[in-house]
Amino acid sequence: MRIAAMLLLVLLAGCGYHTPGTSENWVGGEARIVYVQLFVNQTSDPYLENYLTDAMVAVLSRSRVVRLTENPQLAEVFLAGEVNSFDSSTLAYGETDRITFYRATMSAAAQLVRKGSGEVLWRQSMQRSEDYPATINKNLQLEGERLAARQVAMRLAEDLYASLLNSF
Repeated sequence: MRIAAMLLLVLLAGCGYHTPGTSENWVGGEARIVYVQLFVNQTSDPYLENYLTDAMVAVLSRSRVVRLTENPQLAEVFLAGEVNSFDSSTLAYGETDRITFYRATMSAAAQLVRKGSGEVLWRQSMQRSEDYPATINKNLQLEGERLAARQVAMRLAEDLYASLLNSF
């Protein structure tokens, strides 16, 4: 039993296994100073670009791998992207044929570009969804959709960050 445990430990140590988001390797290589550009909103829904940009900044600000800068002159790489689509659709109906849940879905694309040369180091497209309850009050319904959009943006930012770190 002890030999099997030691063999497993050696195999895991040798295969490069690590928990997601803890890698010191990332697609930017030696470049560690990142400037996040405002994402472009390709939809007719307002503020989605702000939600995703803010979420990306929040996620990157907690990183031990990269450092954010607010000054594009100091950056070594730029993170740019766009919100490609946003849709809120009916998910479930209740017993009286009233809508009980909606699903908010956002798709986005991002890329990491080396400053100076403009070389694209990484590019990724992703989609995420979040369910939220329906309400009779239209203002509460719109607020629920807005909160779901913020939650989707945060999950997309976390997924994009994980993809930036998974460079192997």
